[in-house]
Amino acid sequence: MTTEKHFSALVLAAGLGTRMKSSRAKVLHEVLFKPMILHVMDTIKTLPLDRAYVIVGHQREKVAELLSVYDADCIIQEQQLGTGHAVLCAEEELRSMGDTVLILSGDVPLIRAETLQAMLAEHVHNKPVLTLLTTTIDNPANYGRIVRSSKGELLGIVEEKDATAEQKKIREINAGIYCAEIPFLFEALKKVGTDNKQGERYLTDIVKRAIDAELRVDIFSGATSEEVLGINSRNELAEANRYLQHQKNRQLMADGVRLIDSETIFIQHEVAIGSGTSIHANVQISGNSVIGKNCSIGPDVVLHDCRIGDNAVISPFSNLTSCTIPDNETVKPHSNMIQDCPA
Repeated sequence: MTTEKHFSALVLAAGLGTRMKSSRAKVLHEVLFKPMILHVMDTIKTLPLDRAYVIVGHQREKVAELLSVYDADCIIQEQQLGTGHAVLCAEEELRSMGDTVLILSGDVPLIRAETLQAMLAEHVHNKPVLTLLTTTIDNPANYGRIVRSSKGELLGIVEEKDATAEQKKIREINAGIYCAEIPFLFEALKKVGTDNKQGERYLTDIVKRAIDAELRVDIFSGATSEEVLGINSRNELAEANRYLQHQKNRQLMADGVRLIDSETIFIQHEVAIGSGTSIHANVQISGNSVIGKNCSIGPDVVLHDCRIGDNAVISPFSNLTSCTIPDNETVKPHSNMIQDCPA
C-alpha cells in the first residue's frame, strides 16, 4: 500500500483476564508454544507501520521482556479502567505520530496480516474517521453486538454486559479492531463517559460519538469468524490452539510432509520441515527447529530448537533440545539429549 500517511499500531495488553482463572496475565498464555501476544506482534510487524505501541499493565515487566525483541514501545496503564482509558494512556505518543492508528488487542492471535492490510487499505481509500472490523458468528456470547437501524445503518455497539435480551440475539459482532484518525479518536474519547455496569470507559463508545456528529464510520467485514476469536477463557485458548495446529499441519501436508496422526501432532509455526519426511503420532516440535528431507520422526518424540539433517531417523520416545543431528544418522529410542550432544 503506497501512501504518505503515517500509521501506528496500538496493542491493548494490560488485562489480567479474570475468566482465564489464572494469576498469569492473559496475553502471556501460550497458543501453540508461543505467548498469544507474540502471534499478534509477528502479524503487525509485517504491516506498513511507522511505530507500534503496546499498553501493558498486569505483569508488565514480563510482557515488556517478551516484547524487547520487537520495534515497539510499552506504555503503562496503572489501573485497568476500560479499553477507552487504555487508549487515552497512549495519547501523547500517538499524537506525536499523527494521522492513523490501528488498534487491536493482544488476545487475538489468529488475526491474519492480509486482513489487517486490506482493512488499512480500505480505510485510506474511503477516508472515514473510523473503520471497525466486524464478523458474524453463530455464538456471539461475550462479544459487543453491532446495532443497526431497520435500514441497515450503523447505530452503535452495545457490550454484552449492557445488552438487552433482544440485542443479545444479534450475531454480527465487534472484533475489537479499529482504524482511527488520531485527532478524532482523542476528541471522542474525552467525551466518553463511564455510565455502564462496569463503570469503565469503553473504546466502542467512540462509534456513537462519530455517528452523532455525522462523521463517516465504515465497517470492514473481510475477516473470518475464526481469525477474530478473542481469548478470554481456557476453552477459547484450546480452540485457538487447535485452529493453529490444523492450519500448520495442513500446510505441511500440502508441502509433502506425511503426518501419521495429525490430530496428535503439534508443530510450532516457525518450524521448517522438508518434503518426504514422516512424522508419527504424539509428536511435538517447537522453537526454531529445522527438519530435513526424508526423515522419520518416531512416535512420542519431543524436539525443541533442533536441526535434523536429511534422511535422519529420530526413534520413539526421544526428547531433544538444541541438538544437531547429521544427515543419515539414527537417534536411538528413549534418547534424552540437550545442547548439541552427538547422536
